[in-house]
Amino acid sequence: MTDTHSTAPSLPFHRGDAPLDPPAALAEWRAEGPIRRVTVANGNTAWLVTRYDEMREVLGDPRMSSDVTKPGFPSPRAEEPKVSLGNFTQMDPPRYGVVRRTLTRTFMVKNIERLRPRMVEMTNDLLDAMEKMPRPVDLHAHFARPLPSHIICEVLGIPHADRALFQANAATIGDMSKTEGVAFSARTGIAEYLVQFVEEKDRNPGDDMLSDLVVNRMRTGELSKEEIAGMAALLVINGHESSASMIGLSVITLLRHPEQLHRFVTEPEVVPGAIEELLRYLSIVHVGLRRVATADVEIGGVTVRKGEGLIIPIHSANRDPDAFDAPDQFDITRESRHHMAFGHGLHQCIAQYMARVELQIALPALFHRFPDLRLAAPLEEISFREDNVVYSVHGLPVTW
Repeated sequence: MTDTHSTAPSLPFHRGDAPLDPPAALAEWRAEGPIRRVTVANGNTAWLVTRYDEMREVLGDPRMSSDVTKPGFPSPRAEEPKVSLGNFTQMDPPRYGVVRRTLTRTFMVKNIERLRPRMVEMTNDLLDAMEKMPRPVDLHAHFARPLPSHIICEVLGIPHADRALFQANAATIGDMSKTEGVAFSARTGIAEYLVQFVEEKDRNPGDDMLSDLVVNRMRTGELSKEEIAGMAALLVINGHESSASMIGLSVITLLRHPEQLHRFVTEPEVVPGAIEELLRYLSIVHVGLRRVATADVEIGGVTVRKGEGLIIPIHSANRDPDAFDAPDQFDITRESRHHMAFGHGLHQCIAQYMARVELQIALPALFHRFPDLRLAAPLEEISFREDNVVYSVHGLPVTW
């Protein structure tokens, strides 16, 4: 839609007194119908898809484009989005498939499993450091954020000492109160650093993802150094914010359900299923996935015209009672693997197995190390990040 004076309601972001639940309006709208118009940041309108089945339909439809440069794309910011080189999440086939395939080997299960012992070691190192700190400790600052940072730097072959650059820029990129220009500058800052690092890998390749891409993709002419740097920047940004958010919010959720936490800690066999339930229950993509139609498409009985934008709030899909029984209840014994926390279809998250392994390692290790871990402030005093692409906390004070 292109009207700039619409009376359609704005996409809700405020979660009120239930910070671990999606905004209440999404449940109300889901009950009313599978699709409706909402006003987006630039004052235009787009279609908001509200139900699980229709979201899967949209995300699996090749007539739905992820290209942010197409007219009608519903950017989460008021300004026109700027294209980041190598950001394959903003690409459509056939180029999308070419670029994504270059990363497939890195995120194969066997390669992530090979990294598992090192991930355990990095987890324990951070817990060792936490144990020596005066309490309360900010779990977000000293565990949830640095652990994914260490891991993605390990995968890419980047020195951990440089993670501060990535953390600061990743936080800026996700902050919806920043302009598109500021966010683009932060993305560019990471990419420019990584271009230099790609050049160094070309001179001295090692046993890491960047070296593999340089030797097998850049030297063959399949990818440019700028594209490799842009792809790596995307992984760094997502690796910082998404996993950090999931660790912090998962700790809060488990602490609020002590009987289920006890099973999580004492019954290792329930951990994989519990992680899936945490992913479903929390669904941290706060602004929704975004698409624009490249042809007229019928969704939920409504004709979406070519050039009209769509927003897919997966936190609404994962609380849809038609997809999950008692969806607002947290239950680590439920079968949750059909959740859409990692998206669906062509653009489903390529690093999802690594994200699962991070959580499977980090959360049990944390609660085993500190069996009486607890929040050092009431939930209502915890500051949640509602102005961010990824829903998270500003800080998480804990003690034991």
